[in-house]
Amino acid sequence: MQVKIFESTDMASGLKLVKETLGPDALILSTRTIRSGKLGVIGKPVLEITAAIDSPWPESAQQPYLRTTRPASPRKRPFTRWAEDTTQHLAAVQPGQAITYDSQFRLHQEPQPFVENEPACPTELDELKDMVKKLGVEVSRLNSKQESNEKKWKIEGEPAVQCSSPSNQDDQSTQKEEENQLLDLLLGQGISADTAREVLRFIPPGETGQSAEQQECSMNAMLAQAIEGMIHVASPLCQEESTQQRIALVGPTGVGKTTTLAKIAAHYLSNFSSSIALITIDTYRIAAVEQLKVYGAIMNLPVEVVISPEQLEQALLRHADKELILIDTAGRSPKDSLCIKELATFLRTDLAIDKHLVLSATTRESELFETIKRFSILGIDNTIITKTDECATLGVMLDIQQQDRSSTIPFSWITNGQRVPEDLLTASPEIVAKLILTSPSQGFSSPSQELN
Repeated sequence: MQVKIFESTDMASGLKLVKETLGPDALILSTRTIRSGKLGVIGKPVLEITAAIDSPWPESAQQPYLRTTRPASPRKRPFTRWAEDTTQHLAAVQPGQAITYDSQFRLHQEPQPFVENEPACPTELDELKDMVKKLGVEVSRLNSKQESNEKKWKIEGEPAVQCSSPSNQDDQSTQKEEENQLLDLLLGQGISADTAREVLRFIPPGETGQSAEQQECSMNAMLAQAIEGMIHVASPLCQEESTQQRIALVGPTGVGKTTTLAKIAAHYLSNFSSSIALITIDTYRIAAVEQLKVYGAIMNLPVEVVISPEQLEQALLRHADKELILIDTAGRSPKDSLCIKELATFLRTDLAIDKHLVLSATTRESELFETIKRFSILGIDNTIITKTDECATLGVMLDIQQQDRSSTIPFSWITNGQRVPEDLLTASPEIVAKLILTSPSQGFSSPSQELN
């Protein structure tokens, strides 16, 4: 088929030009009015006629009026341009019109050239109706396919890009909102930003369709489970009868070492046996010695006072028959390296003494990290956190163990008051997570029950 486009000032002269060029059997495919000026909108209107003939026709003298078919505008994707043209042309179909496609897959239909006293052909009209019906079905099918794929087609045949459906966008927005809520909750509990983001890595996506109360319970449960998985604890007391256990409490001044030692002794006495000996090397404070002797007298336990490494070794030999030996030490400033090294001469490795570093939860986070670093030369085995009842938040407990995950020191005990022995908790992931996520002002229910 030969397709050509003609331009004319009106329909009559245009039809005449088509007939002279392509002959009386030519079909009019489409007509439209265009503007020939450089700016388009202000140019002189010209009638553009697209015509075709099945067999070639000799070129006429009107050749200068011919021009090639314009390509589809690159500003619209091919399918959209084709569908828009098709819809417009289908709406304007009238009896006696021809319909076909050009080389750019554009739909063209316009009335056949009107010749006076020449009736329309019934056969062509029937074919046109059938073609329009089929074309309408095809257009509907293609539009449905495009919507179901939910894809955005780019210009000039670039690959399609998957579009996010509204439901996916809503889910992503909801998930992001939940993550922000969880992050705010963790930061509000005194957990550092880096540690809080680490916790969120262990949180699975939340369930939708829950009430506000259900979401809050679900969020707390997920946070507790995630924190429990990040906490390291160690069983502080050995229950093997054939093994003597030696525990020394070390740490800065004022963290509650002597009181904590008395709590541990009372706890062991009430839950295991009375085979206990108390030793103190804290001769810097007379009150500390007297305090420990009072506790020993109340619990009917022997108390030894030593002032040198040799005396400590002899005291250990004298109480070789005891199941548990608890050693109290003098408080040392983390900045006093000489005193910490002196303490190391007492707690030699060959004496098989477990060193528990006592830290106060009221201490600033940076100072806690510095204390752990300074006392690490003693070979710390466990950590005891004291004075948790005096803090507004306890997120620092999680930060302590996340500072250096390659050498995390486990928790052994936690104290939350001055009472002996009630205010002593044997550390467990569940208890630590509950302390971190529960404000001390709300209270920690039945701490004494946690001992059993």
